Amino acid sequence: MPSLISDTEKNNLTGIFNDIFDTFKRTITVHKEPKRVVDSVNTASLFGYGDPASSVNYTYVPQSGVYDATIRYNLDQTQETLGDIPQYVSEGAVYIKVQREARDYINKGKTEKVTFDNKSFKVISEDANKSFLNSEFFVYKLESTK
Repeated sequence: MPSLISDTEKNNLTGIFNDIFDTFKRTITVHKEPKRVVDSVNTASLFGYGDPASSVNYTYVPQSGVYDATIRYNLDQTQETLGDIPQYVSEGAVYIKVQREARDYINKGKTEKVTFDNKSFKVISEDANKSFLNSEFFVYKLESTK
């Protein structure tokens, strides 16, 4: 079936989408569940001699990756009244758009948090594939953590 857009035009448009991503991208850090590493083994407690509760000591090694993403704050302003003072509270979500490498890292294992702008967020959605022609991006919805 013939296409209305030639391969050359697809490549040009894909390049434009990648240029837009490169222009507005920012760095995010994806923090994974720490890896548990055996630090030391108390052999005296292995055979019933000594305290069995302290037979193995573990060290937790932080796991994180740094990736590029575009960030969109979707701040819906709602007005609350505190006495006579109106106060605006944002209840919107934050969306990040990432490339496949970041998507694979986020989806592999447990992601504890994503940090950027000196704030921490948790991932509250599955990835949504936002492909256009030959470009491939993935969008996640995040929620601020306290």
